[in-house]
Parts: sequence; structure tokens; C-alpha cells
Amino acid sequence: MFSHKKPLLTDEFLDELAKEISQLYGDPAKKQNKEQEHEGYWMQNPGGKREK
Repeated sequence: MFSHKKPLLTDEFLDELAKEISQLYGDPAKKQNKEQEHEGYWMQNPGGKREK
């Protein structure tokens, strides 16, 4: 039968790694939200013309 083995990477290690990557490169969810907001602006204002 199979014996239970310890994982190579612990959940705590992976959580800390994810935090560090987010600090270095930014949070992907926040970045995606900013991109969607930017797309929404251009879809409402084609050609970049500002409404007065």
C-alpha cells in the first residue's frame, strides 16, 4: 500500500512565496481590474476623445 509522504513544499512556504511575488510584481487581481477599467474607458470614448 501507499505510505503517506511529506510534501516537498509546505502550505506556509507557498503562502509566503505568493506574498513575496505579489510584492515584487504586483497583485494580478488588482492589475486585471486596472486593465478592465482602462478598456472600459476606451470602449466608452473611442479615439481617446474626452467628453466635455
